[in-house]
Amino acid sequence: MQIAIDRGNTQTKVSIQQDGKLTDFRVISDDGLEKELGDYIRQHHPTQCIISDVRSKEDSQKLLQLISLPCVVMSHQLHLPFSISYQTPETLGHDRLANAAGAILRFGDPEILVIDCGTCITYTFVERLVLRGGSISPGIGMRFKALHEHTGRLPHVEFVESWQPKLMGSTTEESIHTGVAQGILAETDGMIELYRAQFPQIIVIVTGGDASFFEKHLKSSIFAAPQLTQEGLHEILRFNCA
Repeated sequence: MQIAIDRGNTQTKVSIQQDGKLTDFRVISDDGLEKELGDYIRQHHPTQCIISDVRSKEDSQKLLQLISLPCVVMSHQLHLPFSISYQTPETLGHDRLANAAGAILRFGDPEILVIDCGTCITYTFVERLVLRGGSISPGIGMRFKALHEHTGRLPHVEFVESWQPKLMGSTTEESIHTGVAQGILAETDGMIELYRAQFPQIIVIVTGGDASFFEKHLKSSIFAAPQLTQEGLHEILRFNCA
């Protein structure tokens, strides 16, 4: 039984895989990490572990101390189910590596574009088992925050996932919400169109914390895979513990 631990900027996602299938998934806040992660491990009794941590080496060491079982720590130097054609592979986000592994696990070796909609929106292109590159832009929450923090009078507006398409807002709050939401959808649809113009048979996968919003509103044809990163982490763990 495997456990995958994906520690992001604000929370930690953990999942259990048994016999090649995800059997449990949980999101743990920073405040409850030490107790809840320990309880989770004692509940499921995993024998193998993989950790992906976007924070400092010191934070990663503290996380490792909470786990009393063999752990693989995510790195571009691990044995991966794909090769990397990227000038600075050491700077590739661990989530992008895991997403590539998860996409290949699901679809094999065609051209694949993975769009991860979280704190940032990352586009990761995989062609015939080679991670070629992609792009990064601000996520939904970051855009709302920037409008407030970098202006003198604009309010901070919370993203509402139940937002419905609207061309014009009739208040400042509505205008911000519509501007951010319509803008980010147009950007994402536009990026997909650019890739499809060059790679007509490309498979597009959307994942990440805001995936349901994009799945609902994007005009482009996509596959939604909310737990793709976890699936990829488990696949990489399998590759390195086989």
